[in-house]
This record gives sequence, structure tokens and C-alpha cells, in this order.
Amino acid sequence: MSHELRQYLEYWHALGGGKFPPERSHLDLRQLASILRWMFILEMDESGTLKFRLAGSCIEEALGCRMTDQAYSDLFSVNQKAVITEELYALSLVQGSGLLRSGHFTPDGKMNMNLQVLALPFTDQRAMGGVVMVGVVKPFDFNNHGFTDRRQGFDQFVDEVLSVPSPRFLSEDQLSSRLAAKLKDKGVTLNILDVDAVLRSDFGGG
Repeated sequence: MSHELRQYLEYWHALGGGKFPPERSHLDLRQLASILRWMFILEMDESGTLKFRLAGSCIEEALGCRMTDQAYSDLFSVNQKAVITEELYALSLVQGSGLLRSGHFTPDGKMNMNLQVLALPFTDQRAMGGVVMVGVVKPFDFNNHGFTDRRQGFDQFVDEVLSVPSPRFLSEDQLSSRLAAKLKDKGVTLNILDVDAVLRSDFGGG
């Protein structure tokens, strides 16, 4: 787990994450200023559509488009593999559990870059279902100062998925048959993150 994701996990855990989803109103972004540009908030609207309530400036610039108030499927529909991630986020929202995924992506159809994303639940009475997912992406190098729309060349690949208990967690029997088949086809198993073990480990640990 990267330093940035570990920092965010520690902060969420200190707010009560793991025992219960913390309240969104208790999230003090000033304490996460160093990673704020790499953070995002996902919520589900009345139709069940997954949407970005907010997205950090680095994520928007890397993708080359405004993401706030946009549907996840509209941003990543060109990539069929993104369906896996979208369904996992939606299930985690409904369940009120966190999600840690790792893999790689290509921002332009050429370069291969490592990807780590940690999304954790917060209660928010303004959101459908009363839960939003606040996430952070492991920072990566990008050069898109012209804000060129890169969605056509963007592709992402999931290598590992971990459910983060809060205290509920996502299990394989909660997956749709279609999603379970997609994960199996990619050789990805759904495991559970031992948050306490991670927080006890050194930053350089596993």
C-alpha cells in the first residue's frame, strides 16, 4: 500500500472507520491536504447511477475532462473492463464497506502505469442510501497540461480486490453471477483487508 493510501486509511480509522462508517461531516480535508488533489467522492443517485460528487484536480487533469457531477459509466464507458470496477464500487456503497483495488492502467493506450485506489465509506444523509465513498488514488506521473480528453485511450486493469470492513464487508456470495464470472475470467479473487494488521505494520511493510 502506498504512503498516500496508508495515510488516508489511518485517518479514516481514527474517525472510527472499521467499527462504523464515519460521518461525512467529520471529514476534515485540511488534514489530508497533501493528497487532496488525488481524492474523489462517489455517490449513487435516485436511479442507481454511480456519480462523482467531487474529483481532485490531478485526477481530472490526467483524464482530461471534468469529472464532478459526471456518471462513472459516462467517463469510462469506452472501457468494458471498467464495468467490473463500477459494479464493485456500487456494491460497496450499498454494503457500506470500503474497497482497495490495485492493478495498472494506460492513460493513452501506450504507457503502462501502476494503479492503487482506496475508497472508504462515510455516512451522508444527503446521499441516496445515506453513504458516499471517499477515495484516494496513488499519485502517478502525467503530462496533460493542455487538458486533452484521454478517455478514448484510457484503459484500466484490475489485478487485486480487497474489501475493507467497516465493519460490514463485501463477500463473493454478494456478487452477481456476471460480476463473479468477470472476476474469475481475469483471475481476480475478492479478499478482505486486515486493517489492524496493516496499521501495525511499518510503512515499508507488506
